[in-house]
Amino acid sequence: MNWKTYYQEHLTTAEGAVKKIKSGDRVVVAHACGEPSCLLDALVQNAAAYENVEIVHMVAMGKAEYCRPEYAGAFRHNALFVGGATRDAVFEGRGDFTPCFFWEVPGFFRDPDVLPVDVALIQVTPPDENGNCSL
Repeated sequence: MNWKTYYQEHLTTAEGAVKKIKSGDRVVVAHACGEPSCLLDALVQNAAAYENVEIVHMVAMGKAEYCRPEYAGAFRHNALFVGGATRDAVFEGRGDFTPCFFWEVPGFFRDPDVLPVDVALIQVTPPDENGNCSL
């Protein structure tokens, strides 16, 4: 199968994508300006379908609505770097802080005993003529 066919078969909406997330999943969100805000908005809109979804985020630059008290049963934030949008959740016990050095983060996700990833929410460019995307 060529990449164009594969790509077309896997296109979906943000709402469709987040429906693949299951209760109890660990969801890693792309860092800073790479944060996929449309996917996070859809995730929050689908909150009633989830219990105990862990959102791991280095530093949230967007709204981080999943940190609001009303979503505490659906989401638990795990901050690798606590920022303004997530500080209250960590301070109030609705979120966690995993202290680390920036260079350690890839190893955390690779190691099945540290922070194995169930779902990664990222944004990429559309594919170029060879099917390559840029993060």
